[in-house]
Amino acid sequence: MRHTPPAEASRNLRLAADFHAAYPPELTGDGELVPGPFGLKLERYALQGGRPPRSIRSLMAHKRTFEPGVQVMQQGDAGGVAYIIEQGWTFSSSVLRNGSRQILDVQVPGDVAGLQSLPVPTAANDVTAITKVHAFEIQLDAVMDAISSDADLAAFIFWLAARQNDVASVRIIDIGRRTSVERVAHFILELATRLRLAGIGTDSGFPCPLTQYLLGDALGLTSVHVNRVLRDLRTSGLAHHQRGWISLLNAGELSAVAGFSSAYLRGTGAEYTDEM
Repeated sequence: MRHTPPAEASRNLRLAADFHAAYPPELTGDGELVPGPFGLKLERYALQGGRPPRSIRSLMAHKRTFEPGVQVMQQGDAGGVAYIIEQGWTFSSSVLRNGSRQILDVQVPGDVAGLQSLPVPTAANDVTAITKVHAFEIQLDAVMDAISSDADLAAFIFWLAARQNDVASVRIIDIGRRTSVERVAHFILELATRLRLAGIGTDSGFPCPLTQYLLGDALGLTSVHVNRVLRDLRTSGLAHHQRGWISLLNAGELSAVAGFSSAYLRGTGAEYTDEM
């Protein structure tokens, strides 16, 4: 496994302890307990008319721990595996020939890292631990065995893939059409919403272990440019990023600047209105 640079990994290690809260369990269709943020995702799926799969808890039998900076998955390695993030943060990325990195998405508690690599023979991209991560390893063979007797699992996986596709589509809009200020503001509000849906954070802020380098790689900006935008957001009284925490100083105005709607994160449609 490759590692991130020592300085970045060291900083993430210092932040790691801030991202290990305990969460209440939720239930699957047959009453089995599913822990925390992923349980909340199952609940949201059910509220949208889906039937929680009976077999999902049986797939969460193999729990693994990854230290900050460790590569959970490497592009080109064997596929057929994904990880349900119980605690901690990861990011998926691709490295170009010139050594530059594009972060494709960030995974927070309750997300499934490497979902796109689950049905294919080789991993589509890298997945790297930002903080210390506790995750359930899901194997394709086990998923296929479960689907044979639980069709609701297949429907749930389709729903998960659709939610990830929605996030990826908005990221393309971020990088292709939004200004740097709009881009950073939008990403902050997206993280805030995703974490609230996972039962993390408050209306006034949320934990965020992303460095300015990681933010830049996610949004197609240099770290210097990210620093400048964050300073502008702070001096404008909109948001403040400091020591692993983002404070939402004026979420309404920040939403207006970003043109943000949470609909694509809640599974209720595309971005049409400026609201969290």
